[in-house]
Amino acid sequence: MRKNKSLTVNFIFNLLKTFSSILFPIITFTYSSRVLGADGIGKVNFAKSIISYFSMFAMLGMAYYGTREAAKIRENRYKLSKFTHEMLLINGCTTIIAYIVLVIVILFMSKLKDYTLLLIINSFSILMMGMGMEWLYQALEEYRYIALRAMAFQGIALAVMLLTVKSVNDVVNYTIVSVIASSGSYILNFINSRKYVDFCWYGNYEIKKHLRPLMWLFALALSIELYTVLDSTMLGFFKGDFAVGIYTASIKVNRIANSLITSLGVVLIPRLSYYVGKGEREQFKILIDKAYNFVFMFSVPACLGLFVLSNEIISLFCGQGFETAGFTMRLLTPIVLVIPFSVVTNQQTFVPMGKEKLILISTCAGAVTNFIFNLLLIPRYAENGAAIATVIAETVVAIVCLVNAKYNLRIDNIFHQYYQYWVAGLPILAIGIWISKLGFSNLVTIFLTVMLSAISYFVILLLFKNKFLMEMMERVKRRGILAARER
Repeated sequence: MRKNKSLTVNFIFNLLKTFSSILFPIITFTYSSRVLGADGIGKVNFAKSIISYFSMFAMLGMAYYGTREAAKIRENRYKLSKFTHEMLLINGCTTIIAYIVLVIVILFMSKLKDYTLLLIINSFSILMMGMGMEWLYQALEEYRYIALRAMAFQGIALAVMLLTVKSVNDVVNYTIVSVIASSGSYILNFINSRKYVDFCWYGNYEIKKHLRPLMWLFALALSIELYTVLDSTMLGFFKGDFAVGIYTASIKVNRIANSLITSLGVVLIPRLSYYVGKGEREQFKILIDKAYNFVFMFSVPACLGLFVLSNEIISLFCGQGFETAGFTMRLLTPIVLVIPFSVVTNQQTFVPMGKEKLILISTCAGAVTNFIFNLLLIPRYAENGAAIATVIAETVVAIVCLVNAKYNLRIDNIFHQYYQYWVAGLPILAIGIWISKLGFSNLVTIFLTVMLSAISYFVILLLFKNKFLMEMMERVKRRGILAARER
């Protein structure tokens, strides 16, 4: 029988993985944007956006479904092994179909002729993603392994990039580096999976029973993909590589902030699914309330900080040729507020509860909204139009999530401290404007703004005696006392 791992330990390792997943793109993007320029970055990300649709089809919603269902049976090796076989069989079929369609698209879509090699290189991620079974390790809460493995391959990819990406002509090398960093570790996943599942042939596989929930989750993944990747794809078709490059630079830091804020949620999915499977509804509700408060506490200052530091961040990390990206990034900062709320509601709440239909409603609303506003705004406003469309779409998703949550969860109490985060956060704008006028370098301006803003923010929350912050501090204090006694 597997012992439940500490959520705190899981969170720390997942946060460590998130930090490495953030630090690696920052280093590589800072370097590559200066070497490849906006056009080169745009070319790479346009090709990546195309492949993402085929990867999504090949996975067919397994990222959510596999984690949820495997978490329920992780204490039974036979059931877990059989379930893993069934997922691999389904994934094998969808991967073959994805590759066949990809070849047809490349052959018959003239716009993609110039991207053929980049598409082929990126397509290796389709095969490795399914073979990697990341959902299995998340279901088993093996976040230590996930974090260490990811950091190792990111280190390898970084070394390869520094050795091979030297000029504007090294777009292919940079694409290879990106694939190594994102998908190379999946080979180890497959080899290491023998520790948890057996690969002897069982027979009597129940493929059919998985297809219906997988199709629901595939529709969900498709709708999410449409309003998260569609902007880059449509920009590439309408405005070319340069616009995609500027937009990529603009949204990257905002997405990094979202990844940090929602990193807690990834480790909650298997535990929440476990609680649902065991019928422990009170534990489920307590954990969800904590997740909401966590994202509220950090999304407000992150949004305000990114808004006031947009120009400095773009100048520091992207260099020359990306000057216009600062304004686009500022347009995008509201997504740091709305996306974490949507993620907690959809992925951390409705997925474990098996309410895929509710998730599909909100994401479809976002996808339709994003497509319509991209179509209206990109031809005239390019990357700024895509930014506005993204903010509108994410806001629509958050509103639908809120409506769904009010009817399916008792979340009335989670907003009662929300005003405190805004009152504590507003001084961040004044601090950022004041420091930016002192004439420091971009790095010093960012550092001083972040440090002074953090001190101001948490001091004000302490004056409010913010309940969630006080609980966090009390928990840290108790752990410190226990650690001291053990020594």
